[in-house]
Amino acid sequence: MRQRISLPVACGLVAAGLATAITPAYAAEPVLTLTAPAALALPLHPATGSPKPVALAVRLDYPGAAEGLGAEVTFTVDLTKVAGVASVREAAAGTGQAAKCKAVATTLVCTERGVRPGSRPGVDLEITAAKDAKNKDSGEIRVTGAVSGATVRPAVTAVTVGGPDLVMGEMALKRDPKPGESQPLPLAFSNRGTQSARGVVLELEASRGMELAERYDNCEYRTTRTSTTAICTVDGEFETDASYELAGDSPLHLKATGHARAELLGYGIYPAAAPVKTEQAQTGADAKPKPGDEAAKDPAGKTPGGANGTGGRKLTAKKRAATLTPALRGPDLNPADNRREFEFAVPNTADLAAEPLVVKGKAGTTVKTAVAVRNQGPAWVFEPRSTAPAAVVDVLVPPGVKVLTAPAACRSAGTAAAPRYLCTTGSSLLESEKVEFPFELRIDKAVPDARGAITVGRPGPGGEPQRHPFDPVLANNLATITVNPTGPAPSPSTTTPKPTASASASASPSATASTGTTPPKTSSGGGPLASTGSTAGLVGFAGAALVAAGGALFLAFRRRAAGRA
Repeated sequence: MRQRISLPVACGLVAAGLATAITPAYAAEPVLTLTAPAALALPLHPATGSPKPVALAVRLDYPGAAEGLGAEVTFTVDLTKVAGVASVREAAAGTGQAAKCKAVATTLVCTERGVRPGSRPGVDLEITAAKDAKNKDSGEIRVTGAVSGATVRPAVTAVTVGGPDLVMGEMALKRDPKPGESQPLPLAFSNRGTQSARGVVLELEASRGMELAERYDNCEYRTTRTSTTAICTVDGEFETDASYELAGDSPLHLKATGHARAELLGYGIYPAAAPVKTEQAQTGADAKPKPGDEAAKDPAGKTPGGANGTGGRKLTAKKRAATLTPALRGPDLNPADNRREFEFAVPNTADLAAEPLVVKGKAGTTVKTAVAVRNQGPAWVFEPRSTAPAAVVDVLVPPGVKVLTAPAACRSAGTAAAPRYLCTTGSSLLESEKVEFPFELRIDKAVPDARGAITVGRPGPGGEPQRHPFDPVLANNLATITVNPTGPAPSPSTTTPKPTASASASASPSATASTGTTPPKTSSGGGPLASTGSTAGLVGFAGAALVAAGGALFLAFRRRAAGRA
């Protein structure tokens, strides 16, 4: 039996379909997010005097393409859940700046105008513990945002009166270890706060020439061009008025590598952030124990089933999925004493050399070539607390040659009659790294054996070149640029075991360019090297590496018998 559809109903269905087909698809509103610290620890209100404020910065991340969004943002700070726990006020505005916030009932309403794409509008607050608030009192500050044309996700910051205050002890390390020498890292810290730290985050950052010898399962490692960072999460309860040190079965050593010279070690300790409840993770009393959760907590201070038998309180740790971000850290009452640094001066040398350049061609030809310098090691060149170029290169152009294009890292420092360029490298030169500065040259006049010069050195305060104090060979800091040589072309030096690399060059059929590493026979004529200008991109990045030692080791701390770190 067929089903009948009345004409009005059928027409209605067709009309509905047509309406659906022709209805334009409107894009959903962009969703913006307020960002703020997940938690803050407030120092207790003192018996006399004013309490110490803690900064709370709330920011709105504006999208790069923010067309159609309003030019005004309103932030509403809800204070109902911190009544009696904390006092909240807008941070003092800068000179000439008006206040953004005004109190409205139990809220602060803050407005910011002049928002533009790519900006980060926000509000800066100061939080202090309420006068009658007690240790462990807690609440939360909720901030909502409003901007026309977008939806804004709120930010919530948990506030607790009191908290841990971890203080990293200072290590007495050998300042001038020899290349290849290793020394232990006797890490120790104390908790001087009003509450225990439930887990800690240990952060180590060693510059490229210093190697962290051991690897542990509960640490995450990241290596960049200039440093290696290790972030280790250590489980356990770290009590107030107690000091801790690395347990004997989880040592840390730092090794000066063969390319070490001026190096830096940063080391810090921070409370671990409270675990975030997710659908994949169980928390609370019904959570199942996991490997490493059995942190030794014997009141007598002994390690149950421990292997070291030292009698110290041992806190084991398990591997955790962690990212290298400060978000792992929990609040600390005084962040200023969580981190320390130590500088090393390893007795080592680095030999910087300029490569000779040969250009051939008839008058009127164009040559694409590159001025090249190399660090022949064994040490890398880097100053941990400086952003100055690792080296500068003085290029004295031969007569009869015109520079058509020069790299951005080079600036003209000569005249039309005597062209000269000063080029800068980046802030570091790795061991055995070659840096090239591409030039496009035109041979206006074919002069046989026309000579220019390439000089490499360190930036000098007066603009003239300076010798790197660690460079043992000065002869190869100067090389020649030769146009149409009449004698043999420069050949690779027999004193340098490093392979010679050709400069990147392209030219017309009648023009050629090549490089070598022979020490020059002439001087630059313009004096030593000067240094200013932009930073050049470096060629041939070589990633730093850690030596993995041991197997499935664990990082642990034990409690000291007495005293502070």
